[in-house]
Amino acid sequence: MTSKPEPTIPEITRTDCARCGTEVHGLAGRYACALCGWVNHYSEGHEELPGLDEDPDHGRG
Repeated sequence: MTSKPEPTIPEITRTDCARCGTEVHGLAGRYACALCGWVNHYSEGHEELPGLDEDPDHGRG
């Protein structure tokens, strides 16, 4: 039986919201502000997003 590699744990990062200036925290450079709704684009993250085949929950339902 072949085991899947363990997923890496993303780094917790912080920045200021581009819209309202509130300090926000995110995972690997991806942010969402709870106060004003600002979300940065996924491509601004620090690393590539995993593919669908790497999602351990894909196909469960």
